[in-house]
Amino acid sequence: MIRLVTKPHEETGGEMVQVWDDGVFVAGVYPHEDGVRIVSKYLAGVDTEPVYPPAVVVKFSAHPIEAG
Repeated sequence: MIRLVTKPHEETGGEMVQVWDDGVFVAGVYPHEDGVRIVSKYLAGVDTEPVYPPAVVVKFSAHPIEAG
């Protein structure tokens, strides 16, 4: 089950949201000059939902994605 936790960023002290899935840290969500930045080794894809207002669904994999 996905759980969201707000914390200060360790390096900048700015606000961030941690994304946890069954006790595993899977992503950090940060403010960005162009919007929102999501950083994750588990990022598996993003879908845009054709609804109003527009929405996106961020998908995470069960295992870290290999660098490459």
